[in-house]
Amino acid sequence: MEISRSQEQHNDSLDSLDPPASDATDTARLLAELNPHSDLIWLVERVSRAKLPWVVIPDTAITRWQARDPAGWEQVSKWLAVNAVTIVRI
Repeated sequence: MEISRSQEQHNDSLDSLDPPASDATDTARLLAELNPHSDLIWLVERVSRAKLPWVVIPDTAITRWQARDPAGWEQVSKWLAVNAVTIVRI
C-alpha cells in the first residue's frame, strides 16, 4: 500500500503534537523526585497536562516553597524554565 504525500504531511503534523519522549521522561522523573505531599506536584501536573506557556503563582506560595522545600522548588523552577513556561508572580 502506498502512502500519499498529503497523508505523510498529515502524519508529520500529528507527530509534532506529541511531546518528545524526553520531555515526558523528564516530567515523570521530576514528579517521582518531589515530596509526595507537596503541592508542587499539582503545579507540575497542571502545567504539563495543559501545556501552559505561563503559570500564575502568588508570591506567598513561592516564599513558602523556598522555605519548606527549597530543593523541590529549585527543581520545579528549573523544569518550568527548560519547558519555556513563564512564571507570573502576583
